[in-house]
Amino acid sequence: EDRKEKVEEYRIGELYVCPDRHMVRVRDKDIVLTKKEFELLEYLLRNPQIVLSRDNILNEIWDFDYDGDTRIVDVHIFKLRNKLQGSGVKIASLRGVGYKLEVQA
Repeated sequence: EDRKEKVEEYRIGELYVCPDRHMVRVRDKDIVLTKKEFELLEYLLRNPQIVLSRDNILNEIWDFDYDGDTRIVDVHIFKLRNKLQGSGVKIASLRGVGYKLEVQA
């Protein structure tokens, strides 16, 4: 296992994420995420400022063989946005393209 590739933790604005401990905090308050929400957040964090299409997200988080509705991504993004309020981190929608993580000024 190549430890250089693995980020130990993320600190962006008021958001703190520790993948090894499966911990998410906003303003020192623990935020409870489902496994998929956590995986989605971590994927966005690993690709800052990069627009990720629904297909990219589905392939990465739900595996390529997932044949359900792509709106599952939208639902998880919606839930994540609510849970990350006040963090200074925004998940921006690019209509017809996908999503990207942005830091709010």
